[in-house]
Amino acid sequence: MDGSSHPSAVGVLRPRRVARRRLPVNLRRDDLPLFGHELEREIPPAELLEMRGVHVSSDGLLYKGLKILPESFAFPFLYDQWKARSVLKFFVTNYLLRSKRKVEGRAAWITDDWGGGYFHWLADSLTRLYAIREEARSMTLLLPHLHASLGFVMPSLAPFGVSDVRFIAPDETLACERLVVPMHTAPSGHYDEEILGGVRRLLLDAYGARDGGGVGERLYISRGRALKRRIANEDEVVAVLRGFGFRVVYAEDHTFEEQVEMASRARFFVSNHGAGLTNMLFVREGGRVLELRHQTDNVNNCYFTMASALGLEYFYQTCPSDDPTQDPHYAHLRADPGALAENLRLMLGG
Repeated sequence: MDGSSHPSAVGVLRPRRVARRRLPVNLRRDDLPLFGHELEREIPPAELLEMRGVHVSSDGLLYKGLKILPESFAFPFLYDQWKARSVLKFFVTNYLLRSKRKVEGRAAWITDDWGGGYFHWLADSLTRLYAIREEARSMTLLLPHLHASLGFVMPSLAPFGVSDVRFIAPDETLACERLVVPMHTAPSGHYDEEILGGVRRLLLDAYGARDGGGVGERLYISRGRALKRRIANEDEVVAVLRGFGFRVVYAEDHTFEEQVEMASRARFFVSNHGAGLTNMLFVREGGRVLELRHQTDNVNNCYFTMASALGLEYFYQTCPSDDPTQDPHYAHLRADPGALAENLRLMLGG
């Protein structure tokens, strides 16, 4: 990074590489279109930016002068959608109605407009932090004000040794002298295996099970209290799972540290597509994961690809929804209990 007058100085954290994924263990031939296009994916280089004179709003948007920076967003299409809104209102609010405070020296920024979700924080934001983990210890880490209310943020940061974390207050905007921005180490839903594995090791070293009891538990993370993507017939599903010795857990009932510890004990891990399944990050290599997923969804493969990146054996079960017209990302699913029993026998065998 140099001292040029340009908005950002660019370096490369990781070179271009190719991610290769294993097919699901229990793949049905008819389901190959769900996964086939993800078996090999080129991961672009991970860039490191150092921006000068950039402002950061309390809701996490980066801007300079009268320009919103695209680095604020997880994907380019989200940037385009945002620009269609009231840009004038944004700049009036941040230049005239909010207090401006200066951040001297080097500060770090690792998140974007999706970074407040559990999956995106762990898989997208923390991987960016891992890529600059040594430098970050001497910087101020800036985060949007809403991150202060997320119970998983501070305990997940602690193992990185970042001592200075600043949440931007709702009534302020920060003027950053030098803002270090590691870009995504891979597009969201894809992974740099080495970096994701490094995040896993840090968090397991901090919070993983240590009692010497080994790994072997059977864990089901329920989305029964979620607003979207619940299992509509979960009573039937839970009855089958308990018959195979699975423990039923609601992630909402546990701290981040407890979730890491529980998942680290699991060899067999089941959930439907959603935040709870992200805890497969803490299942140790060689474990087995089963995802209950919408029968038509060939887009949201982030857990299939994560399993490969983590060295986990991936099983799945496709499920219809009660409303076929609803977007698969929001629809409640109905899981066939007989098919689930057969998939569990396959998963637990061998």
